[in-house]
Amino acid sequence: MRRALLIWAILALLLSGSRAAGAASRQAGPEDRWQWLDNTYWYVPNENLLAIASSPSLPAPIPVSDQTVYHIEHYRAGYFWGITAVSHMKGQSSENTNPACLQLVGSVTPEGKVHLTFTPLSSSPSDSGDSTSQPTIGIGSMTPQRGKWTMENQMSTVAADNILLTHWAYMFQCKPGERCFVRLPGVGTSIPSFLGPCVAGPPG
Repeated sequence: MRRALLIWAILALLLSGSRAAGAASRQAGPEDRWQWLDNTYWYVPNENLLAIASSPSLPAPIPVSDQTVYHIEHYRAGYFWGITAVSHMKGQSSENTNPACLQLVGSVTPEGKVHLTFTPLSSSPSDSGDSTSQPTIGIGSMTPQRGKWTMENQMSTVAADNILLTHWAYMFQCKPGERCFVRLPGVGTSIPSFLGPCVAGPPG
């Protein structure tokens, strides 16, 4: 009798263990392939700084330099959010310009399709008070480039003085210790300094 009870107890433990393992496997969905996006930094490389500014008041569209940096602070189940800093100006360099600050909320599908929403932060130092407060929408996809994952993104937004800014870029991840983290293309400053005006303290 005791032997039978022992066997039943062992079987019950094995069954409960298999159920727990099955529940854990069901909780891990395909979107978890992008979990590594949590606490990452993204920037525009030099070859993709070119953007186009246009307006009915301009005789023709003009090229501008547009550096955009994301700090993806959190990722969960295909969604991510954080802070964005953007600096753009006419010409080949936007050095010594104050960035515009935006909240970033995005989603990425298991297949790598990206949707981005940027909302201006009231603390933005470049907020002149006459630009639109409507969110900017961007689309893109996770695309391998140079052996790394990039965000191949496209967006258009109304900047100051009703200028429409159109930009696409392969946005690359930048890690602390890399050259891009110390000196961003187009702005000549570090990622912590560039994001500094948009956060309470420098990013970690």
